Amino acid sequence: MAQEDRPPVRSSSSQQARGPRLQQILAHAWSEWRVELFIALVVAVAVFLLVEQMQIRETVLSWLRQGLEALRNFGGGILRGLVDFIESTTLSDLTGYALLLAALVFVGWRARWRLMTTPRFTERQCPRCCGDLRRIHRHRLDRLVNVFVPVGRYRCRNRDCRWQGLRIRKAEHE
Repeated sequence: MAQEDRPPVRSSSSQQARGPRLQQILAHAWSEWRVELFIALVVAVAVFLLVEQMQIRETVLSWLRQGLEALRNFGGGILRGLVDFIESTTLSDLTGYALLLAALVFVGWRARWRLMTTPRFTERQCPRCCGDLRRIHRHRLDRLVNVFVPVGRYRCRNRDCRWQGLRIRKAEHE
């Protein structure tokens, strides 16, 4: 058989190199995305608790009913509607709602952190011409955005470009 007809021989060292490379990829993915994976797990548990068919223990139900009776005696129409809603839900539903709310808070926090640490949004160069930026007065909507993410309004110093927009202040200790 000629040299050209032989199939390529794989060395055992190339097969062994795949193992550490995969571990490096997984380690990097875990270090980069562990918060998002945790949020996905919380959402999965919340959805499970909302759709599962298990019964709640009677003692917990009796405590909830007694507490809801006290709330019913305390409130008016809005409070009564809330109590009716709570009475119609199970403990697993309430836990699922709480976990979904917590997951939404985590998603918002993580999105804010990503925005504040992404060089594309935090660098002080014009996104069009890479020129220097000059800080200018913010608009009303900019102040509303600033409640959630610290921003400043900038304009490009290049007279030909004159780009204007928001830049995010970098995160220091988040």
